[in-house]
Amino acid sequence: MSKQEEYKQKAIEHDMTDVPAVDLEKVEEGAVSAYQKMEDAVVGGYKKIETGVVGGYKKIEDGVVDGFTKMTDKFVEKFFTREGETVEEAKKRMNAVRDK
Repeated sequence: MSKQEEYKQKAIEHDMTDVPAVDLEKVEEGAVSAYQKMEDAVVGGYKKIETGVVGGYKKIEDGVVDGFTKMTDKFVEKFFTREGETVEEAKKRMNAVRDK
C-alpha cells in the first residue's frame, strides 16, 4: 500500500494515532500575542493620524490668526492711527476707550 493510500485509509477510519496532540495553552498564547500586535499596530496608526490632523489644524489656525492680525493692523494703521502713533499705541488707546 502506498503512503497516499495509507493516509486515505486512515482518514476514512478516523485514525488519529499519529497526529500530534495540540498544546492549547501555546495556541492561546499565540492568539493573545497576535491580538496584542494587531492592537499595538492599530493604536500606533491612530496616533500617527491624530498627530497629523492636529498638526494640520494648528498650521491652519496659526495661518488664519496671523492673516487676521495683519489685516487688522493694516486697518488700524490706515484709519485709526494719529500722527506719529504706532499701530500698537493706537490699539491700546482704542482698548482704553472701549474699557471705560
